[in-house]
Amino acid sequence: MNQANTDSTQNNITAPRRANSSSLRKRSSLLFQTVLCALVALSTTLVTSPSIAAGYDIWIYPLQLDKQTASWQLGAPKPVSNRDGYDNQPAFSADSQSLVFASDRGAEHNDIFRYYLDKNASPQIEQLTFTPDESEYSPQPLTHKPSDKQSSTAADGIRYIVEQGVPHQSVWQQEANKTRTRAIDSMIPTGYYAHHAELGTLLWARYAYSLYFEASSLSDESISGADERHFVVANAGRSIHVIPNDKAFSYLHKQQDGDRVIKRFDPLSGSHTPLISVDKGSEDYAWSSNGWIFNIDDNHLRAWLSASAQASTPAKSDADNAWQAVATLQRPSKQHVNASRIAVSPDLKHIAIVWSR
Repeated sequence: MNQANTDSTQNNITAPRRANSSSLRKRSSLLFQTVLCALVALSTTLVTSPSIAAGYDIWIYPLQLDKQTASWQLGAPKPVSNRDGYDNQPAFSADSQSLVFASDRGAEHNDIFRYYLDKNASPQIEQLTFTPDESEYSPQPLTHKPSDKQSSTAADGIRYIVEQGVPHQSVWQQEANKTRTRAIDSMIPTGYYAHHAELGTLLWARYAYSLYFEASSLSDESISGADERHFVVANAGRSIHVIPNDKAFSYLHKQQDGDRVIKRFDPLSGSHTPLISVDKGSEDYAWSSNGWIFNIDDNHLRAWLSASAQASTPAKSDADNAWQAVATLQRPSKQHVNASRIAVSPDLKHIAIVWSR
């Protein structure tokens, strides 16, 4: 208890109690009405607020790019999941034949599962982690850069966050039929991350809404090592990504004026470059392998072509380099409310969208 509270408490104890019963009843009635109004407001918020969801489902939509007009078309969706539980955070494999996601379908805690796009696959959904006392989140297909090769290669495995493990909420990786190992050395509780095979890992610190960067051993010596002092930026959103065909990351930066801007972060130079504002759209976004950013604004899917990719798209020019409407997303059922997270397959043929219930 601080000094101000202590003095106030002492004054209340020693002051003469001259309030009559009528004034006490009035104050009690006023207090009851205030509490009742607050409870009603809270219950209304709990029922109507779109941010409080009863569950999440993943739906996959066929995706097609018209190269002549530089416009996207969306096909009819099919569900990866359609149930009351948690199925979220999809990420496509390098060959675009499957996606991994976090789900509570196996037990009380979340595990990582793989969904195969081939309808004839058996099983179509495969459980990849089995941890009854821990939860795994934010799965990504495992990629690595061998020291004797110029390009990154895909490995049969996954990278993900363990919530109950030691250290608490850190990034781990697990190759097929092998025991999981630490993917980063940082002890910062990590909510989300983006891993670049050559540079290292960008971390979104849980509770702090700040980004830190842990360089890999293959990075430039000036940024190598794992050091919590490698602070990047504050007021960052949870959606962080490796920018395709670039030695850089992207993140959503919340501005003091309320705007939210997707920015490019170059860990080698330490530079931050604004790309595009999401305005009132979702803080979740995703990159396509050919340099487009996808985002959802009030259940409207839209896309934006980055400047670095415009050279290969003659139909686009600087003058019309704004968000392009792709499709109005129809709710899959009356139970579904809002669309949020997005993942685009590397072959550009599918987009996975998460719907909240």
